[in-house]
Amino acid sequence: MKRKAVESSTRKGIQAERRFHAEAEYADSIFRHALGDTEGSIAALKRALEAMPTYAPAILGMGSVLYQTGKAAEGRELFQSLLSLPKHTTDIRQIIDEAGMFLTRFGEYEDGMTLYRAAVKRYPDVPALLQGLGYCASNAGLHEEAVFANQRALELDPENQELVNDLGWTLLKAGRLKEASENLERAVSMDPSDELAKENLRFCRRQARKKTGGEGNPPAVRRAPRKSR
Repeated sequence: MKRKAVESSTRKGIQAERRFHAEAEYADSIFRHALGDTEGSIAALKRALEAMPTYAPAILGMGSVLYQTGKAAEGRELFQSLLSLPKHTTDIRQIIDEAGMFLTRFGEYEDGMTLYRAAVKRYPDVPALLQGLGYCASNAGLHEEAVFANQRALELDPENQELVNDLGWTLLKAGRLKEASENLERAVSMDPSDELAKENLRFCRRQARKKTGGEGNPPAVRRAPRKSR
């Protein structure tokens, strides 16, 4: 028994040391990036992953770099690996969402949808992941999937004004104008200072009057990175 305890303690010590080095290199990569040292930042990310291949922040960082340097297949593989990390991994839900938001910012909606679909299966009760799926599905023209995802997100967090606005927007794109108007009116009443919600409501009302899609689309709904709930 003593031998097993020693071996377990040794393994924990090694893991802690690897994590320490990974965290240090990741912090260095952020510092170098802030200084404009792109090559140094990438090198530090590589060292972080060498020290600890399962360090989620470094996976997110390197995956983003790979996409930006034209290596989408490798970046996609790294992002997908986030889904196989233990569920107790620190901030894993938020990091997955950040990976998804990165993909949407670059217009990689198909990859984003694949990531979010898998994430929702693994973490079905996280509103942010459902919101991300709804956004990607809406941009991919899968309006019913988008509506369903946003409805589920709002069920989990019914007082979240951003989710109310997002649901209104997806209903609008799905052509369900009456329901869209009801949700957008609620979003505006919840936060009268939200200019995006007010613009979405104005657009919805114009669409309802004209009953055509001839005015184009307002800016897509997606906000700053959020903490997973």
